[in-house]
Amino acid sequence: MVIRKKLLCSLCIALMILGAASAKSKKKSKNGFNAAAPSADAAATAKTENGEVSEEEIKNDENPDASWQYLEWIEDFPEYVQKYEVVIEEKKNDTADWTEINRLFTEDNTTRVQIQPLLTPGLYRYKVITYDLIGIPEIESDWFEFNIYRAYIPQIRSVEASVTHSSTIYLDEINDGIFTVTGRNLFELQEGPTDTSFTNYEVVNSRRKNSEPIVPNITEFSDNNRRLKVQFNMDELDTGTYYFTAVDASGLRSENSKDNTFTVKFRKAVDFDVAGGYTCPVIVFGDKMKEYLNTSVLPLSVNAKISLMPFKRRFGYLGLGVDATFSRLMTKTLGYDLDGNYICGNALFIYQLPIRIKSKKDATKLRHIATLELHGGAGIAMFQNTVFHFPHDINSEPLNSLDFCAMAGVSGQVYFTNRLYAEIGADFVMPLMENLPWAYVKPVAAVGWQF
Repeated sequence: MVIRKKLLCSLCIALMILGAASAKSKKKSKNGFNAAAPSADAAATAKTENGEVSEEEIKNDENPDASWQYLEWIEDFPEYVQKYEVVIEEKKNDTADWTEINRLFTEDNTTRVQIQPLLTPGLYRYKVITYDLIGIPEIESDWFEFNIYRAYIPQIRSVEASVTHSSTIYLDEINDGIFTVTGRNLFELQEGPTDTSFTNYEVVNSRRKNSEPIVPNITEFSDNNRRLKVQFNMDELDTGTYYFTAVDASGLRSENSKDNTFTVKFRKAVDFDVAGGYTCPVIVFGDKMKEYLNTSVLPLSVNAKISLMPFKRRFGYLGLGVDATFSRLMTKTLGYDLDGNYICGNALFIYQLPIRIKSKKDATKLRHIATLELHGGAGIAMFQNTVFHFPHDINSEPLNSLDFCAMAGVSGQVYFTNRLYAEIGADFVMPLMENLPWAYVKPVAAVGWQF
């Protein structure tokens, strides 16, 4: 009898040691809350502190038994566990204390428990108590918070700018950034952690969906949750088509379609400019060229430029162009006369920054008064039929050369009307002649027309 008592005590001690070993394990929330997929009519979603999300289906309020909820966690040493106890508490509002509402037990060491009765939308937390192999509660986990949200599928039916009364706004006009949005289930923003029904709003460029969403400022909500007013910082909106998206508390998003899009663009999609005028190249590098020409300026010169600006953005316009210069060479010295032609043409990359002010005639409109331009490119330079005439009717062979050249310059355009403008600028041009290096500055004064 004594031996049996000693054997029984030894067995108890061994079980307590095993229970102590299980106390070293630490509980982790695997999916703090888990449930079935949501229905289209109504749903609820819970989020744990670690950001993992799962969803609860509520088929109909009339049939809650068709839905189910469970909590799940991770156990490092399940072989040392007899069962678990789960304590669930609720927080009614931001100022209320946590209140215990339920205690659930597992039948064995399964790390999941079904919640009965079902939890309604609200803010909850739970902890897991581990029982060792002899049924003694040994360790408690940390508290894990989660929300259950009541889900409503948001719908966007129209997005209309207050200025144009349409879904299109123009960056070359005055805009206040205010839009009216209509739809369904357009709730107010979340005010606190206990809110169970709210909606967030964002705007995404349809071509750059991976870019950071733009969050508008909500200025007005309707009482029936079907209309709201938003305002954007217009500096954040560039040209393109945007989706206005509503996201409810459970993560349900409004569907992207033509109804929830709006467009930002310029009135004119493309600018085509043609300009022509006077230029007077001044040689700034190349003494040999100055010596041959017996001058450093080429006063008999004209210039023409064509620009095509198809890429319009808030930061400016980008485009391509062609610039051409023709100079008549005529000089006389004591030893010889020279005549001929110099022609230079370049293909250009162009950047323009338009300057607009409020129109005096209509304060709601902007008037394009000027444009600043940077341009650069490469092309060809040629001397055409250039001849040296010496005394006694001796003439050199005509010089017809063809060389590459590079050009960079700046200019400014002042608009007299929406189409007619004057342009003043200066370019630095360097013909790449192997045996005769030289470069010149080309001031330009021209008149142009924008088509």
